[in-house]
Amino acid sequence: MTPPPVAPAPAPEEEARLATARRRFRLAPGGTEAALAGDIGARRYFRRTTPGKASVLVVLYPEPASTAQANWAAIGAALTAASLRVPVLLDDAPDLGAALVEDLGDHDLAAQIEAVPAEDRPQLLDEAEDLLLAVRRIDPGAARRNPAFDSEFFFRELAHTRTWAFEKGGAAPMPPGPAAEWDRLAAALARAAADPAATGDPVPTHRDFHANNVMRAPDGRLALIDFQDLRLGPPDYDPVSLRFERAGERVRSDAAAYAEAVLVQRAWKVLGTFEKMLTLGRPIYRPHRDTALRVLRARTTSGGPWAELLRFLPPA
Repeated sequence: MTPPPVAPAPAPEEEARLATARRRFRLAPGGTEAALAGDIGARRYFRRTTPGKASVLVVLYPEPASTAQANWAAIGAALTAASLRVPVLLDDAPDLGAALVEDLGDHDLAAQIEAVPAEDRPQLLDEAEDLLLAVRRIDPGAARRNPAFDSEFFFRELAHTRTWAFEKGGAAPMPPGPAAEWDRLAAALARAAADPAATGDPVPTHRDFHANNVMRAPDGRLALIDFQDLRLGPPDYDPVSLRFERAGERVRSDAAAYAEAVLVQRAWKVLGTFEKMLTLGRPIYRPHRDTALRVLRARTTSGGPWAELLRFLPPA
């Protein structure tokens, strides 16, 4: 089981912003805030607990009037209109880079997968994947707030992987020959993953639909979080994120049911993300990195078009 993350204490600048947010949101005196460990993003979350009241989350964005904050509000509203459960936006202060949102608690799908018997785990993934039917019905304008996935986008993600997985964040660049070979193979994979003729017409895509971004809300429903990057993308993108990443990978799924280019591109993408987090001193991501490596080795078809990329990995 992945150990729980530890949140750093608020910096003095954050303390000042929290005080301003308390006044703006008219939070009752006598409460306390506890920093929560977020995932990879730069937002900071603080659980506000006040005696006799339900806890709420104060969210601090890195800067005021950010696109991420506007997208969270607009896309959250679109998901709610599609009958999906998301945290309620209780108050919003874009000028402060702060928001007040419903606290759904700490019970995510990853924790539930760990807690139930192995025979009950496939049902949990099926329940989560069923949410995507409603995601795909959201207002088209909300799905177009962010640029759609395309081959250039996917290639940039793979370039990020090269930098962090193989070049120590740019400190040890690949020699020109291997670098050119990586770029050639990565470009081919990016084109294949983005090709609607091979992967299906684009649909609204959460983008980070893994088990830590699906919460079991107090009302028993599954709820989506971290949806501000939703955009149009391949139909298999969210399902492979759910089933072949983090805790979801522990549940047996049929990789042949999904486009291999989409599955493999996503696995290479998150490998780069997790290697970056490890380089920056966040060892909590080591199990997720190891899962990505395992998925790449197990789910890349031997002798297939993406098998040559595996030679860039360290020995198993």
